[in-house]
Amino acid sequence: MDIGSFDLNLLKAFDALYAERHVTRAGLRIGLSQSAMSGALTRLRELLADELFVRTPLGMQPTARADDVAGPVSEVLRLVRGVLRADGFDPATAERAFTVAMSDYAAFVLLPPLLARLGVEAPGIDLRVCGMFSRGEAVDLLDSGEANLVVGVPVEASARIITRPLLREGFSCIARRGHPAFVDGINLEAFLAVPHLLVSPEGDRVGLVDHKLAKLGLERRVVLSLPQFLVAPFVVAETDLIATLAARVAHRFAAMDIGIAVHETPVALSDWPLALMWHRRADEHAATIWLRDIIAEVSAGA
Repeated sequence: MDIGSFDLNLLKAFDALYAERHVTRAGLRIGLSQSAMSGALTRLRELLADELFVRTPLGMQPTARADDVAGPVSEVLRLVRGVLRADGFDPATAERAFTVAMSDYAAFVLLPPLLARLGVEAPGIDLRVCGMFSRGEAVDLLDSGEANLVVGVPVEASARIITRPLLREGFSCIARRGHPAFVDGINLEAFLAVPHLLVSPEGDRVGLVDHKLAKLGLERRVVLSLPQFLVAPFVVAETDLIATLAARVAHRFAAMDIGIAVHETPVALSDWPLALMWHRRADEHAATIWLRDIIAEVSAGA
């Protein structure tokens, strides 16, 4: 292919098609009519000798060849935009709103210090937080543009969703202060003998603890399962149930002096990552870059 005769606008057309998976919406995205976008797709197919996008009941789906070139094309456009961009974003004077999708855990741990930081550095920035319970929701919210950023368990890497690690979290057990089973500290035998509370946002009847115990040929009795963790410490404080929660959550509730004690888990549990995610179409957006950096800095101190 002679690069000298290549129409670089076709890269914009490809990028829009890959993001929207729809000819008309892709055209609207970059200011082209449906017929012009269809013509661009025809030229792209000829130049790359591949169908690139195939019509299915779920819309236009990219071929393997399209997936291969999506990342490099995005990077080329990012570099060009970086050269041409006039960056006038000033957080101290900016007035705008961001929508951030967060798991309950992320909101509990990060929102208080994040809002304190924004109040000092960017008083005109507003946040709208929407809930999120699964990794699949994260991708949908970013694809649709309903969320500018997502904070949660990272999704699988892809050409369009970019992930930035924030922190890693472990687990701790909580029990009411003075629980008779743990007077001398927690051990596996006492852990298995008491009733348990399970927090499962997706409504599972078993959790990581149960999977770990099953590998050891052991099991526990879960008498209560909840979709969110916020009520769990208060239930634990007034019953003989115990719960295994994210360590930061357990220690923050214990510091509130509601009558619970924190113990190490008697079984080894792997820690898990929390990540910041965004759509590649916002990768070079100055205001979004700024907010991403602020969230990362707040997470480092959480």
